[in-house]
Amino acid sequence: MKKSNNPKNCLLVFPKSFYHYSEYFKKALYENGFQVTVCNDEYPESTLGKIMGKLRIPHLLKLTLIEIKEKFLDGKSYDLVLIIKGRGISPELIQEMRKVSAKIVGFSFDSFKYLSAPIKWFKYVDTFYTFDYRDSEKFELPIVELFSSLSENNIEKKFSYQISAIVRNHSERLNYIDKVFSNLQIERKFIYIFEQNYFTFILNFIKSPILYLKYFKNISFKSLPYSEYMRVLRESNFTLDYAHPEQSGITIRCFEALDAQTKIITNNTYVSRYKYFNNSNTIIFEPNSNPVFLQEEFKRIENYIPEKHSRTIDHFIKKLIS
Repeated sequence: MKKSNNPKNCLLVFPKSFYHYSEYFKKALYENGFQVTVCNDEYPESTLGKIMGKLRIPHLLKLTLIEIKEKFLDGKSYDLVLIIKGRGISPELIQEMRKVSAKIVGFSFDSFKYLSAPIKWFKYVDTFYTFDYRDSEKFELPIVELFSSLSENNIEKKFSYQISAIVRNHSERLNYIDKVFSNLQIERKFIYIFEQNYFTFILNFIKSPILYLKYFKNISFKSLPYSEYMRVLRESNFTLDYAHPEQSGITIRCFEALDAQTKIITNNTYVSRYKYFNNSNTIIFEPNSNPVFLQEEFKRIENYIPEKHSRTIDHFIKKLIS
């Protein structure tokens, strides 16, 4: 790990419950010369706080302002404040951050339709980046693409599965998985559907009871261990990527697939805007597309091993802090 002789100070404001990524970002910033302090992007930092945030209870902004100001701003000084997502952030909090930091940068890997909170404050930071193409065009915001979080691996490509689908269950993902697998003759497959809690389980079951019963053995209330996720992705010929209908940004899953030389079947038409996604490694199959198209494209590139392309978190962080 590299370390600067004269490190700068960074306050990383990040949803700490979002898997392991706050530590991942912290490490990348450290390697780019920053000593990093991490705080959550909303308070209280608890299940209650998450519920309040999802319900958009206004009092949350006040609680977050008080908590971050008292614990992370008062008496402190930063060269950079980096806000990721920022559901509990307010214009008033940005003003307080401005008193202790020379530069404030924001980024969201959600669209404004999916997470509207940054609309209230993104104009008050020095630069706000988005991964969402529609938001970029509508609000004239610069795009910063996401990245692969896979560890370095130069092992020869192995095929244990023709297709893998590792997803969190939401929107129409279950329908998309079923449409793909029902229209392709797949013998070696890996399907893992993560259900967050019993509340989402009930909602998703009511929405698609027949499909839920069909794929019940593939549904789990525990997320797949990351090491197993990496193994499955690397040993897959194709993997499924279903972008939420309210988002148009390219997912981390897609960049990890590029890194793993795994081809992609996705509903996201915007992936072709990144030059390394093309008709040799990507099938854009929308829910209303003709299944014959999927079958023909699958057969056309099934035996082709795509070129490896690695976009690391270092590329991503350097763009944010430049």
